[in-house]
Amino acid sequence: MDTNDERYLTVRELSEKIKFSQQTIYNMIHKGDFVKGKHYIKPRPKKILFLWSAVKNWLELPDECMHDQEATRTGQPKSAKALSNI
Repeated sequence: MDTNDERYLTVRELSEKIKFSQQTIYNMIHKGDFVKGKHYIKPRPKKILFLWSAVKNWLELPDECMHDQEATRTGQPKSAKALSNI
């Protein structure tokens, strides 16, 4: 196998590998934690394949980077979002 080949995982395979339930993975797609074209592809309407290298990088992000992603996705930092609900 060529070392440049990317490994793709189904939702079930990813679930087993990272110890998250399949439903949690679907929820993370819906929330935008996993991004189509970056973390996964959809070769058919009911088929999702995750790019292992991208998911692995996402898992290794420090918490601060995840908060930055939240700010990018919502347009405001997580802390500001929480304060706006007071």
